[in-house]
Amino acid sequence: MEFPPDQSNGTEPGERRRVGLVYDERMCKHSTPKGEIHPENPDRIRSIWNKLTSAGIHQRCVIFDAKEVEDKYIAAVHTNNHINLIKTISSEKMASKRNRVAARYNSIHFNEGSSESAYLAAGSVLEAAEKVAKGELNSAFAIVRPPGHHAEESEPMGFCLFNNVAIATSFLLNQKKLGINKILIVDWDVHHGNGTQKMFWKDSRVLVFSVHRHENGSFYPTGDDGSHIMIGEGPGAGYNINVPWENDQCGDADYIAVWDHILIPVAREFNPDIIIISAGFDAALGDPLGGCCVTPHGYSVMLKKLMKFSGGKIIMALEGGYNLNSLANSVVACIEVLLDDKPIAESVEGYPFESTWRVIKAVREELSAFWPVLVDKSPEELQVKCSDSVPKIINAKEVTATSQRGKIISDTLTLSESLDRLTELRIRFQKSLMQIKSEIHVTEDRIHRVKDSMIKTAYAISEQGQQLEQIRSAVKTLTQTRSSRGCEK
Repeated sequence: MEFPPDQSNGTEPGERRRVGLVYDERMCKHSTPKGEIHPENPDRIRSIWNKLTSAGIHQRCVIFDAKEVEDKYIAAVHTNNHINLIKTISSEKMASKRNRVAARYNSIHFNEGSSESAYLAAGSVLEAAEKVAKGELNSAFAIVRPPGHHAEESEPMGFCLFNNVAIATSFLLNQKKLGINKILIVDWDVHHGNGTQKMFWKDSRVLVFSVHRHENGSFYPTGDDGSHIMIGEGPGAGYNINVPWENDQCGDADYIAVWDHILIPVAREFNPDIIIISAGFDAALGDPLGGCCVTPHGYSVMLKKLMKFSGGKIIMALEGGYNLNSLANSVVACIEVLLDDKPIAESVEGYPFESTWRVIKAVREELSAFWPVLVDKSPEELQVKCSDSVPKIINAKEVTATSQRGKIISDTLTLSESLDRLTELRIRFQKSLMQIKSEIHVTEDRIHRVKDSMIKTAYAISEQGQQLEQIRSAVKTLTQTRSSRGCEK
């Protein structure tokens, strides 16, 4: 099966969709304090931009400039203390305190470029959202870093400084003239978006959907926040949906099953005015942190299914993704879908895990009181009703074989990435060693110079002491001479 070009995507037949792109090299200034190797590094967004430009895709898009976000928009989701921390952390007066401050938080680092990068990342996502909401663009992709979905109201965490998506979401809702009253946030990063969840916990205007590895709370960010029973509170009850994987190696078929049996039915009922995707690509095949197997085609199918809603008004904001090849290829696949100028094959390879059906069933049961479309079906019915894109599970052996094949491919890619990182580490180590040796030679030379200077100074002091003694003797002699002359008189 193929999706035909969508006629409900906000454009007339034959009209090219206006897809915005924002990228700014200044967001590469944020890094570890001394350039230490880290998965969330500047090469992530560079690899995406290089892939887009080499393929000429950027020429089919609308490029717009990154802008720093204003504090008043950040303040809608973050405390003043948090804003002041990120604003000042890169200042010269904070240089000596930076590492100590970073150590207070979970998986955070700062340097002299962190403040500017964080303000640009949040501002770029907000700018993209505003342009799509106004109709200047049909959709947009913000190629930004640092990411944002872990950042909570009063603390950065998990590589995230400001919650970029939450800031943009709040902005759209508060700008009444934009006419945005309901927003669907889809977080497909492999890690749970704990910060975003908490910021809209009681808000029925925002439907927050997150699919992530959870494994009984043992996977980052750990704890119960990512559990399927965390559904929101008060007016927001039922508007927070977590799909927590029980295991790694989940791939295209698992994600599409969740889309077909949870997200798409609920999205149809919710009928959002606009969709914002926390687009992490660390569930991609070969990612060193994610351990899942989603392909670029899998991401394109997930995105294509979402374009049927809100007139195709979709903003994608980069979150995680640490295998540079998988990351760049997956982003390119998504932008191709946003451009919507060629059909997308709907079929995917493989079968969902049996655990995937258990999770789907548990989520549907938990939310069926709020979304009647999710009224419980037996696992057998769910498997039979699964769309053509997700074949029915035949037996456990086939699932195991599929999992093993995916794991072999994933392990191979991970090994290749590890070898590349080791090579880079070796080169950096050699450079550091050479620098240390050079500094040792310089230091030894300085020590010899200081010793020579000290010896010369000692000689000078000794000579001055002898001269002083001679002067004293002369004075004594002169005094005695005068005294004897006085006696003679």
